[in-house]
Amino acid sequence: MFKPVIICVVLFVSVLTVTAQHPVDEAARQPVLNIQKSQTDTARVKSLLALSKTLILKSGANNNDIKNADALMKQAEQLSIKINDVKSQGNCLLMAALIANKKGDNKSGFKLSQQALTLFTRINDLSNEAEAYIIIGQHYGNSGKDVLLKITYYKKAIQLFKAVGAKERQATTLTDLADFQQEASQFTDSNNNLYEALSIYRAIGYQPIQNVFDLIGNNFTQTGDLANSLKYEMLAVKAGEALKDTTLQMCTIYVRTSVAYYNLRNDERSVFYGLKALKIARKFNDEPSVIFISQGLGVCYYSLYKYVEALAILKQLPEKYVSEKDTATRVDIYCQFVLNYIKIDDFGQAKSYFDKMKVLSKPNAAGREIALLTFIKYYAATNQYQLSYPYLVENSILLEKKHFVQSLSRNAYWWFQADLALGKYRSAIEHYAQYKLLSDSNLKSSHNKQTEALEAKYQAREKDQNLASLERQSQSDTQQAKLNRNIFIGSSAALLVLLGLGYSRYRLKQRTNLQLQAKQLEINEQNKVLQSLLTEKDWLLKEVHHRVKNNLQIVMSLLSTQSAYLQNSDAIDAIRESQNRVQSISLIHQKLYSGTNIASIDMPAYITDLISYLRDCFDTKKSNIRFEQLVEPIKMDLAQAVPLGLILNEAITNAIKYAFAGNGGAVIIALQIIGIDTLLLTIADNGKGLPDDFDIRTASSLGMEMMKALSKQLGGTFEIKSKAGTTVSIEFQLAEILSGNQIAEKNI
Repeated sequence: MFKPVIICVVLFVSVLTVTAQHPVDEAARQPVLNIQKSQTDTARVKSLLALSKTLILKSGANNNDIKNADALMKQAEQLSIKINDVKSQGNCLLMAALIANKKGDNKSGFKLSQQALTLFTRINDLSNEAEAYIIIGQHYGNSGKDVLLKITYYKKAIQLFKAVGAKERQATTLTDLADFQQEASQFTDSNNNLYEALSIYRAIGYQPIQNVFDLIGNNFTQTGDLANSLKYEMLAVKAGEALKDTTLQMCTIYVRTSVAYYNLRNDERSVFYGLKALKIARKFNDEPSVIFISQGLGVCYYSLYKYVEALAILKQLPEKYVSEKDTATRVDIYCQFVLNYIKIDDFGQAKSYFDKMKVLSKPNAAGREIALLTFIKYYAATNQYQLSYPYLVENSILLEKKHFVQSLSRNAYWWFQADLALGKYRSAIEHYAQYKLLSDSNLKSSHNKQTEALEAKYQAREKDQNLASLERQSQSDTQQAKLNRNIFIGSSAALLVLLGLGYSRYRLKQRTNLQLQAKQLEINEQNKVLQSLLTEKDWLLKEVHHRVKNNLQIVMSLLSTQSAYLQNSDAIDAIRESQNRVQSISLIHQKLYSGTNIASIDMPAYITDLISYLRDCFDTKKSNIRFEQLVEPIKMDLAQAVPLGLILNEAITNAIKYAFAGNGGAVIIALQIIGIDTLLLTIADNGKGLPDDFDIRTASSLGMEMMKALSKQLGGTFEIKSKAGTTVSIEFQLAEILSGNQIAEKNI
């Protein structure tokens, strides 16, 4: 009888010993308390494994954590064997596999996880069988054939989680699977799994879904859908900031949002989110992320002509951050220093970084592209054009292999500048023609003029050389020969003057054209920014309608819950009517956020959905009530759609409840245009009609009062007749429908 007490004391002391060796953080504190409070051996095994898992998976786990986790796992293993708990023994095997992996012994980890899978399969424990598949999958890499095998194991785990109804684990594993599918370039499959995970998370009320939005956005980035890429990255940002997430996950989200803006040529916003990402990376001392983000910010600042800011960011990178083996990163950083120092005319500093870069960068090495660009620009800025030729040749070959037409165009232009500076006019002509051919075919006429001017200059120089030779040979010629020579020289000089004047006019025109092109480019960039802002406003409006719809659904759920506690049938009916009214409004907001037009409601579709809801609510099939619709294709804004929906709800509900005496009948709903911007809404039934003593002026029921008040809100006239049934009609004017942008401006 003393054995359970002894075991409890031993375990309690063991846990205290383990936790004393290494301070227990908040995440590990609860498992410790659970062990101390455990009354059964099975509960103690679970708590020991929970504490072991917390230690092994915590951020920055060190050797002491691994050692303590191993000790706790072994205690759990001994106890599970003692009480003959097979399931707990399997969980101990999975924990041992995780610990072996953490130690770097992947071979043992794989073997242990396979043993756990066999055990869980034998006892038909589907949930833990799924966990075993996941740990087996983690033994494979994230590229080539390995990632395909990993995907296979994760798919098996998802099917098992789905079978046992483990919704959260199913969604989490779907998200991880989608991440691996990105690595395998299976972007469509990845997005499909992410949408499914998102649906599950929302269904169970799970809020931290920013990583799902982020992965969807990254899929769109990889496939070139830049608008959707930005949309989902912004959703990830909002979801993360709403939860005050400041983990490294938000660093990744901010980085990808920055990239999305950069791809859309919005460098200002790209810098904004890049700085947010850099702040988090520095907080966690994540050196690789600090380097990557700083490089990206340097590029953005350079594009914005903010060279001092670019240098300030780059100077904050200690050289110890970058491994000496990471030559490509070092070359990239040195190149950025060189290019920015050139722009602020600090050639001394530019040379110091140029010399470092030159030592590291070799042909065919990683990062060679930016190195070649830096070689060419540095030698051009320092008037050492002759030294740039080998790099121009190498850059041209490299770009032709990669089919980078725009970069080839720039390379041809730099080559033209070098030729022109060194007086190689024939070569300059060829490279300028190549540059123009690659850059813009619409400027073909201008290209020809430039080529002709250079050709004339080349020919004039060649003629001068010929004339000098003739002069040396004609000393013994006659006077006539001298006269002819002088005439030829004079004609040539006049021709050169004319050509010079023509070339000067051409240069003036070219400068004017370049200024106009720069202005046009600036206007185009501003238009892109404005379009991006308008798109963002549309997304925000849709999100508002989505949240309103969700809040209305919550109200309906609360009413339904309240009705479950009521005994009075009148009260229950009143709550049901309130639910129906809320649903009529909720449907409108659902149509707004799910459609492509956030400014108006498609009334035929809305009325169909509302009738379908009321048909199901009152089970009209049993009472043999049928519905007929005569609705013209009318679109209506939110301000009119809400009161109209409430009127429809009241009138149809009254017809279903009171019009028929159990024999069934028909309800006709019509919305027709009867004049210029004038609409007539009619709800008619062929039931027993209104009581003989009914007077609309004295009718005081809530439904009737609502319909009259809502008709006034529409600015219309309300009429109710009783002839071969009951007919409710409202005549009103159709209001102007604002566009999405007008709505946004109005709200602002």
